[in-house]
Amino acid sequence: MAGANIFHLRNVDYSERGQTLEIIVDGVLKPQTVIFSGIDCFGEKYYFTEQGLRYIQDSRHKLPWQTSVLNYLQKIPIILRAPRYAAISKINPVRHLFYEQITIKERGNKKSLLCVVLTKSNINAVWNFYWVERNKVPDTAEIIYQK
Repeated sequence: MAGANIFHLRNVDYSERGQTLEIIVDGVLKPQTVIFSGIDCFGEKYYFTEQGLRYIQDSRHKLPWQTSVLNYLQKIPIILRAPRYAAISKINPVRHLFYEQITIKERGNKKSLLCVVLTKSNINAVWNFYWVERNKVPDTAEIIYQK
């Protein structure tokens, strides 16, 4: 498995690891297995799950130019806790987007804007993680927080 080791991070809570939660995903209750939980910049608890990790891995592998972000999965809790921007998707308002610029070695050590997608439903859960191609918050996002 390519990517960073997300099983030994600081500043997250592993006490619920392995527990199954029922999370509403696209209007359907789906079982999700907890890897860790944390607190976002708004003081709300979120979960990072095995199913969310698989979705991130699958979606990044479908876009080869995006696979390098798998090496930065350990940045997810940091971005959620202290993003440069937080926004709500205008297309799907249950998706909250947390952005931060991170230096990506595989992109020539350029600072790249990374986005963590958090589904805000009955339980907040990490849904996706990618770098933003134009390095700016897209027009499809309404900024609700700025550092």
